[in-house]
Formats: sequence, structure tokens, C-alpha cells
Amino acid sequence: MIVQKGDVYPITLKVLMLAGVSLGAIPAFAQTPPSAPSAAPAETAADDTNEIVVTAQKRSERLTDVPISISAVTADQLQKRSLTQVAQLSQSVPALRIDYAGNSIQPTIRGVGSQVAGPGFYSNIPIYVDGFYLPSPGSSDLNLINISSVNVLKGPQGTLFGFNATGGAIQVTTKDPQQDPTLIARASYARFNKVALAGYASTGIAPGLAIDIAGGYERGDGFVTNVVTNDDEAGKYHQWQVRTKILWEPSDAISFKLAYAHSYTDDPAANLTNARDGMTIGTIIPGNTIVTKRGQVANNAPNYIHLNTDSITLTSSFDLGFANLTSYTGFRSDKVSQGLEYDTTPANINAATWKIPDETFTQEFNLTSAGSGPFNWVLGAFYMDVKNNYFYNLSNSTSPDGSGAPFVPLFHTVNKNESIAIFADGTYEVADGLFLTAGGRYSWDNPQLKFNLFPAAFIDEGDVKFHNFSPRGVIRYELTPQSNVYASFTKGYKSGTLPGSSFSLVPVKPEKIDAWEVGYKISNRAIRFNIAAYYYDYKDIQVTAYGAAGASITRNAAAARIYGLDGDLTFQLTPDFDVTLSGAYTNAKFKSFPDAIGFQQDLNPANATYGQFLAINIPADDFPVQRSPKFAGSIGANYHVDVAGGKLALNGNLFYTSRFYFDSVKQLPQKEYALLNLRATWTDPSDHYDFSIFGTNVTSTKYRVQNFTDTFASRQVWGEPAVYGAQVTVRY
Repeated sequence: MIVQKGDVYPITLKVLMLAGVSLGAIPAFAQTPPSAPSAAPAETAADDTNEIVVTAQKRSERLTDVPISISAVTADQLQKRSLTQVAQLSQSVPALRIDYAGNSIQPTIRGVGSQVAGPGFYSNIPIYVDGFYLPSPGSSDLNLINISSVNVLKGPQGTLFGFNATGGAIQVTTKDPQQDPTLIARASYARFNKVALAGYASTGIAPGLAIDIAGGYERGDGFVTNVVTNDDEAGKYHQWQVRTKILWEPSDAISFKLAYAHSYTDDPAANLTNARDGMTIGTIIPGNTIVTKRGQVANNAPNYIHLNTDSITLTSSFDLGFANLTSYTGFRSDKVSQGLEYDTTPANINAATWKIPDETFTQEFNLTSAGSGPFNWVLGAFYMDVKNNYFYNLSNSTSPDGSGAPFVPLFHTVNKNESIAIFADGTYEVADGLFLTAGGRYSWDNPQLKFNLFPAAFIDEGDVKFHNFSPRGVIRYELTPQSNVYASFTKGYKSGTLPGSSFSLVPVKPEKIDAWEVGYKISNRAIRFNIAAYYYDYKDIQVTAYGAAGASITRNAAAARIYGLDGDLTFQLTPDFDVTLSGAYTNAKFKSFPDAIGFQQDLNPANATYGQFLAINIPADDFPVQRSPKFAGSIGANYHVDVAGGKLALNGNLFYTSRFYFDSVKQLPQKEYALLNLRATWTDPSDHYDFSIFGTNVTSTKYRVQNFTDTFASRQVWGEPAVYGAQVTVRY
């Protein structure tokens, strides 16, 4: 069933979420306390008490004991829910939305998300892979092969995770090499001629020395047809990734982990746009082809996205007795090349190509207390040097006959940023079961900009410095060995910058947020339940409005207040049947935004701007913050039954989101929708082979993953329709 506005199902889902939250605490104190956890690995792991261990505070702790709202998703859960990329995580973590701006992913957590895109700008929800920061939003939509776990930290994480963690952080952890030989191979075929191959192998090669390698390849025809050329493979794509690690442990107290990863993607999907409600300058040309439906484009300019990434990292760990010292050293190169038809029509009105090569070096040191005394602490230092070039070429003609022009260079910008930070965080048990946490981070940031405009050859450059202190304080009380309550106050900070695509040396100031949160957690053999309520005071929000010829206007334009409630609950009803409920209520509105930017088409043929969408000021006070649905939730179920000597696993996950807006002035709404994923897997008696059939978005619900307006069109990108297929996994 496709959920439409007014259907009863969204109401039923909300009732089930609230019922689950109410029931979650009933058996809380009736279970046998678990034994103390053993030394935890750096990734999420679940033990036989249904407990999970995370590193959200830069040290290994039980999820129940961490006074932060966290959604922890294991590799097994990702597989069961058919989630293969970071951008799909919102289907498992309802407080998280992930949308696109071109190929750049734009996460939003609890109403806090990036409202800017372009050179020199970074998401305020950073993504970390194995402890290493990924600054480029264009290379953050990772393919989740070789993944051990994903943790979504909700709320500001400025103390421990840095200057761009205003809304939260996403931790992705990959598997480490092991001495025991391991082999996993997977192949699948699905609708739209989608072929996916993946493999992972690990083995020891000497005492204390192990190596692994993971690789994946995927290709498909896509679901988009170009109605101008009758090309039903306009969305054809292929991508591949390889990731390898060497783990050397010369002694019990020392380890070195060297990792290399490379990926290549040729996938035009995020640039295959059409005109929302026919809103394009192309309407002024008689007989022009205008398309709006899912699965159709009408382009004559090249629409492509090519992405090359390389990274090399070294993680060095030393047991000093009183503490553990960990060094994270990383270098990353990201090269993005794109082409886009701005007017979404076959007329030669406006199109562009651009390249953005990035280079990033990071170094972090963590010194973490050892032992199990009343005081646990972490000290750290962080350095980052990031540089990107932006080469932009334009083909521009707005004449009514649609005659085009060749691509010519328009501008080149160079954005650099150096960031240095020191931080400390500690937790002290002041009384039996009562813990106080205090921490802070001091950051220095130095954004630099140089730009060159063609053909005027206007060159300018400058830099600016910012510094910030982000503290946090938490009080936690352990009700039982399995349950905790906590209250926290945290400040968050997103660095200011110099806006490259605005061609301005007027700095955009940092975003700042004050966050209050209270929460309750419990985990035992029957249930795992987490719930949190929060209030945010969000200031100097960085907002981008798009203009002509690749230019944009970025400013500090708004303040917002955000409050809400979110949580998740897992019931282990029987050894073979479990149900997971999760939900998020978010009330996010601008407090002050008197000059928000909207667009209005000029329909006067006498004007030089005839047909263009011109920026207009619209007061947005009390308007909802963009990409922030009031309610989102999911229901998942896993059932196992013995069949033919093996095990049959049936999995289903239903995600629902209420209405939200892609913009600040309510011109670009997305109505409520639901996505249903189903999977059935039979495992043979030897436990070496899995045979699966699956479906994603099985009701083929129509929804957008991207929508924004600029001078030439209101461009939209549709989400993928129903996909169904089969998969085989071999495991030794």
C-alpha cells in the first residue's frame, strides 16, 4: 500500500511508537543484572545480554552508560534491512534525514543540518570512518561494505568531535584483520539490471601480523529515461571500491593498523533532475519539452558525476599502563567532476561543468585513562589541513530561440582551512551510582580564500581567524546495573568560513548551539530501550541561496528554537522473534528570519530577465526549519524458523516521515510518505550459504531526495522506485 495524506496508517504508526515507549520500562527492574563487560573493541558489539559497546566518548563503554542519545546499527541489521549506503540510514534512524545537494549528502539530525553547499563549506554533522574525519560532503555517501557498525550520535558533539559537529556525528567502523582465516563473498541481481558483487577476506600471515581486504563492484541501468533521446539507460552507472588493512601487534601493549581505501564512482543519478511542477525558464520557449514525472528527464547537456577517492590512514595504539595513547594519522584525496543541465530542458539555455579536487591531512592524539577507578578521562589534540580547488565552466544563453554557447571558464576558487583543537573530558563517580561529567574543547580555525573571475581576470584573496570554546556538563544516575537516567548541557560550534562561490571576502560567522537534554536508557535480555527529550537554542545559522552562473549567496540569516523527543525500543519476544520500534518528534522553527530568500518567476516578456526565477525576500519567522519533519518513525521485525534443516529469516522494515520542506520559505514541500523493505533469507545447515530474496520500497512510493530553486529552474531528483532481487552469500 502507498500511504497517502489522510490515510489511517501514519496515525497507527504513531500510536504503536508511543505504546512501545510506554511499555518499554515495565520489565526494567525484573531482569538479572549482566556481568561486567570485558575490554571492548573499537566497534559496536552486542553481547548475550543484548548490551552494546560503543566509543562515543572516545573510550569503550556500554551504550546504556553513555549519557548521549545514540542510535547504534550493527552490520547484521544493515544487511537485514537492505541498507547499503550512508544515505539510506534515515530508514533505520528516524531522527536522521539524509538528502542531497548534487552529489553532496546533507544530513539533518533533530532539525540541525547543513543549509549550505559549495566550496569551503562542510556539513555540521561530520562522518568518521574508523576514527578519521571525512570533510568532503561529496564523498561521504559511503558504500557500506566491510562495515562492522554505524553509530549515529544525536545532538551537538563539539567537545569530543570538533568544530563541525553542531547537530551530531556519524561513526562508521569497518572490520579489523584477524588471525583466523575468514572469507565472505556476496553476489546479487536486482531490477534495473543492477548487479552487485562484494567480498571480504582476512587472515594471519605471521604471529602478531594480520591482513584483510574488502572489495565491491556495482553496476546498473538506473530507472531514468531521457525522453528527448529515448535513452532508457540515462541513469546507467558503475562503481567499485577496495579497502585493505594490515594489523601489526609487536606486543600486547603496542599495535599499528595501516589502511588504504580507493573508490571510483560514475553515477549521474543525483544530477538527473527535472522541473518541479514545470517550474523552469524553458517554459518561455514554444514547443519546448518539459518533464516532471519520476523516471523522466529531458536534457541535452551532459549530466554526470565522477568521483575518485584515495585515503591512507595509520592508527597507532600504545598501552602506557596508567593510560592508552592512540594516534590517528590520515591523508585523503577526493576528486569530483560534474556536469549539470540547469534548466532541465532540451533547449540550450544554461548548463555547466565543474571539478573540485580536495586534499585533507588530519592528525589526532587521544590519551585515555586505563583501569576501572571512579575517574575516567580522555585528553586529546586535533590538527586538520584541508584544501579544495573549484574550477567552474558555463554554457549560457537565455535567448528565446534557445541557441546555445560553448562551455567557457567562469571562475576558479581555492579554499583552504587549517584547524587546531585541544580537548579534555572526564567522568567521576561522586557517590555510588552518581556520575558527573565535564569537558571542553578549544578550537582555532583559519579559513583562506582566493578566487579568479573570468574573463575579467579579477583576482582577490584573504583569510579570517575564528576561535571557540565548546563545553559540556552531564549528570548521570545508575538506577540499576542495566538502566540509567541523565541530564546534559552542551554547546556546539560550526566554523565560519569565506564563501568561495559568493566571491566574497566578507566572512560567514560560525553557527552556535546551546543544547539541553534528558534521557533514560535500559538494556537487558528482553528489551533495549532508549529515550531522550531535548531543547536547542540555535544561532547564526548559515544559509545558502542559489543564483545565476554557479554563484550563490551565503550568510548568517537566522536563529531557531528546536525541541523534541526521540527513542528506540527493541523487544526480544522469543528467541526467534524480535521487534524494533523507533520514532522522533521534532518541533523546529525559525525564531528570527525576516529576510529569507524565495523565488518568483518573471513572466513579463519586456524584461531582460523574462522567464527567470528571481530572488525575493520572504519573512520566515515561525516557519519550520528545512528538512525537519515533525514526526518520523520505523517498525522492524525479524522472525526465524527452521526450514529444510536450515534457518529461514524473515525481515521487514517500514519507515514513515511526515511532511517537511526542502527550503526555508515553504515553497518546496515534500508530502508524507512511507518506505517498506522486505527480505527473506534461508541459511543452509552448514551455515556456509545464504540465499536471499529482497525488495526495497516495495510499494514504489514516490518521494524526492533533492529539490532546490535557482535562476533557471526548480530542480528535483526522485527517489528510487520499487527494486526487487536475489542474493547469494558464501561464508567460510
